[in-house]
Amino acid sequence: MRLVTSLTVDASLLRKLLNLWDAGNDPRNPFAAVLVTPLFASPGTLRMIRDEFQEKRGSIVYFDSGGYYAQQGKIAFRDLYCALRDYYRDPANQWADWYVFPDHVPTSADPADVVAQKVNDTVTAARMFFAEMPAFVQERALPVIQGHTIEQVDRCIETYQAMGVRYIGFGSFGTGGDSSINVADARSAQAVVHIVDRLRAGLRLHVFGVSTPPVIYAFNRLGVYSFDSLAWVRSAGYGKVFLPFTRAYNVSHRSTRNSALSYAEFVQIKERSGHHCPFCEDFDLLRESRLHRCLHNLVAVMETAEETGMRSDIVSLIAWKSAKYYRLFERVYGE
Repeated sequence: MRLVTSLTVDASLLRKLLNLWDAGNDPRNPFAAVLVTPLFASPGTLRMIRDEFQEKRGSIVYFDSGGYYAQQGKIAFRDLYCALRDYYRDPANQWADWYVFPDHVPTSADPADVVAQKVNDTVTAARMFFAEMPAFVQERALPVIQGHTIEQVDRCIETYQAMGVRYIGFGSFGTGGDSSINVADARSAQAVVHIVDRLRAGLRLHVFGVSTPPVIYAFNRLGVYSFDSLAWVRSAGYGKVFLPFTRAYNVSHRSTRNSALSYAEFVQIKERSGHHCPFCEDFDLLRESRLHRCLHNLVAVMETAEETGMRSDIVSLIAWKSAKYYRLFERVYGE
């Protein structure tokens, strides 16, 4: 499954992360595909994406729509549509490989009638947006499925198939209490199962904002083509780390909401998962350095995405250290 590393971060942080990655001499490449939200990224970040990642490192670039910011109330959906339309139509901005279309993202707190209206906004906007795009963008279109019911999901799929696109996204995950963090719940997990089954005829599925390695592993096994995540940065900022196939654990005590992970437990999970990277060799440095936690988390996400087989040791690791997700997968996927 393709990891699309989300890089909508401050340019100075991005430069520090890139320098530290290069200093680690890890031959793997977590930046083979990257995602940025051009309407909300700084000019410096966009220059780095194009010059440092696309041109020097050969990264595949995804332009995200910014639907998350509309979900947060930072921009009205109509204003997002117009700004994104003008940005994508500008020849100076036609250098990305994929262009995510505007979507009106429901939250878990929205009542059914509001969700239905947002789904209607999404499919109507996708048709209009596609018609207004130049051929360059149409050929690289990535419209987004929204919906809390299978009927709403199917409406999006049928609309996008009629447009002739070959790559679609899904973004209707549950959200946390402040609607800022995507979480996989039974509804969204079942929707992904349904979408993958419907798209077996050749369309590719991208899932947006996947927040934790157990979910990545489950979606990979289902046949999802690609995913993006910024959780590797966000979790690190709260003092938390991933290991392959496990949820985030606190190692710096900056957060009291998650149980802390001792050095002995960290080593045990590291050995069971087969993880290795230059950013966690010094556990004290991992506890103290946000940059090291960021890149360690990114490697853990990458390693999870690379695992394609059904291994009993991975399933037992998820059951042991990510029991909530294990119960969810058992319920939804019958495992």
